[in-house]
Amino acid sequence: MAKLCSYICFILLVSTLSCSKDDGLLSANIEGYDLRRCACCRGLIVKTDAGKTYQWYQKNDSYGITIKSTFPIDVKIEFHHLVNTCVASDGEIEITQLKII
Repeated sequence: MAKLCSYICFILLVSTLSCSKDDGLLSANIEGYDLRRCACCRGLIVKTDAGKTYQWYQKNDSYGITIKSTFPIDVKIEFHHLVNTCVASDGEIEITQLKII
């Protein structure tokens, strides 16, 4: 019985360690606020490891990034593109998950 219990505990430990909330999240840097004066500027500049640069308009402070934050900030994100946007980058995104590294 002790052997079976040890086996079950081992399986649970391995499955717990192999699952991560970061699965599927993309590495990126939040470079800071876009201070350019153009019709399609502003927001935060997000550069992904895939070589793309996006603009993100944080709609609330739920991620804790403010003008007083120290940039760049290494993050892992999940996002989607917003349609019909006017931006001066690779596009505007909405971040649905963010983890500061």
